[in-house]
Amino acid sequence: MHFESHVRSAWVWALAAGLTALMVAVLWTSPEGPPPSRETPVGTAGRVTAGEPDESPATLHDLETMAGALDQHELLGWHVDFHVKVSAIRDATSFWIGKADSRVLVVSMTPVSADQFVRITGTIEAQDQQVYIRAGSVTPE
Repeated sequence: MHFESHVRSAWVWALAAGLTALMVAVLWTSPEGPPPSRETPVGTAGRVTAGEPDESPATLHDLETMAGALDQHELLGWHVDFHVKVSAIRDATSFWIGKADSRVLVVSMTPVSADQFVRITGTIEAQDQQVYIRAGSVTPE
């Protein structure tokens, strides 16, 4: 009887150790992976700054690509980086760029004047079926 209790005790310990190792392995290889180190940037408050918009392949650089699109709604969310001339002023917070037959509205708090050359970086958005650019930055050139 004494021998059977030692064997049973060894099996219990082996089973406990195996289950513990399995749990550690599952937790370590979870989709989240191991916890980040203190030097790893996290979220938008990381230590690495984002590149310029012209470094991203998902950025439009040609106004004609946007203005000539059959369905501009397919471009919603895309980033833009345009070097263009202001066509006309709409109001205090928006202006037009591009040719008269294919112009694009830009919403910006930066004051500009007609015929001024500017660099526009921003995002393509829509409201009430009107597609426009919400400018993050408008810089005179």
